[in-house]
Amino acid sequence: MNLGDYIHEAVFEEKNTYLFDLFWDNFEEDGFVITDEDNHEIDCIFKAVAIQNLIGEFVYRLYDEVNETDFESVVEHLANLGIAEDEIIAYCENDPEIDVDEGDNAATIKNALDYTTQIVADKLLEMFSPTDLFDYFFTATYDFEQDFTFEFEDTDEFLAFVDSNQEKLDAYKEEFISVLDWIESGMIV
Repeated sequence: MNLGDYIHEAVFEEKNTYLFDLFWDNFEEDGFVITDEDNHEIDCIFKAVAIQNLIGEFVYRLYDEVNETDFESVVEHLANLGIAEDEIIAYCENDPEIDVDEGDNAATIKNALDYTTQIVADKLLEMFSPTDLFDYFFTATYDFEQDFTFEFEDTDEFLAFVDSNQEKLDAYKEEFISVLDWIESGMIV
């Protein structure tokens, strides 16, 4: 199974694929994720779920909806790839930045997802401005049907929509200044 295809189909699913593609393609170009080499599955799945986690946190802050992405998603996606929990723990133990909780695999995997979410947030802020991230997150999660009848075919149409609606998006940034502040401060709770 091709890892890149699996990530796009199983992790990113059909919802907001243009946004995930934008981020993931930039990560791949930068070498931040490597999907075509052996033994990178765990790292890639953590990073893909971290993107979901950040978007879920944005939705929580904007719409007060529960962020349903958690460490169990990592375990499930890796299990689908044939990677057992003990391999995930070994990955965590080999990274000195991940806080390993001896005897509590769930806590260790949660710590790994938290750590990965922070480095993914840092990488997003390195690649995109906070205002661009707000525009992308907002456009991907807001139901524009009230104001627009537009469905995105791909990432290019998504970006064109963002560019052509900058004035409206700027008004939303003013309305949701605390969410923009959260992005500017690193997107970590």
